[in-house]
Amino acid sequence: MEILLYVSAAIAALSLLLIAVFVIITLKSAKATMNEVSETLTNMQGKLNGITDQANELLANTNRITEDVERKMQSLNSVSKTAEKLDDSTVHMNKSFQSLSEQISNPDPKYKDLMQKANTITGIAASIYFRTKREKAKQTNASYSSKPNKQKRERQDLLPSPQKRLPEPKQKN
Repeated sequence: MEILLYVSAAIAALSLLLIAVFVIITLKSAKATMNEVSETLTNMQGKLNGITDQANELLANTNRITEDVERKMQSLNSVSKTAEKLDDSTVHMNKSFQSLSEQISNPDPKYKDLMQKANTITGIAASIYFRTKREKAKQTNASYSSKPNKQKRERQDLLPSPQKRLPEPKQKN
């Protein structure tokens, strides 16, 4: 029975030795797997850092574009406000021109007589001025009668064409 005891102790020692060997093999395999996992995580972290950097750049560009768009929108708002004011100014100018046109085409009766007299006086003054100029031109022509006809034509071009009298505006009833 003693042998049995030794055999069982030897089997138990051998079993413990086998368990220790298998534990060591399993731990080595687990260590290799853990190293591979660690490498994979390191690679993943590097790639994630690259993606994060690109995402940050993209976010910064998006912010710049957003600010630029906001500035341009504010510019467009000011341009549209200016256009509205320009429209108001144009309407006001049109009304002013129409009012001025009506005042010119239909003058106040007390100024109408004065305007006709001023027109007559201006016509007489222009007639006297151009007659005097024509007489001077004739005198100059007489003294330079040996010069070509070209000068005569140039002097005749100085005289204005006769003016037509505008019809009287229709009176409003």
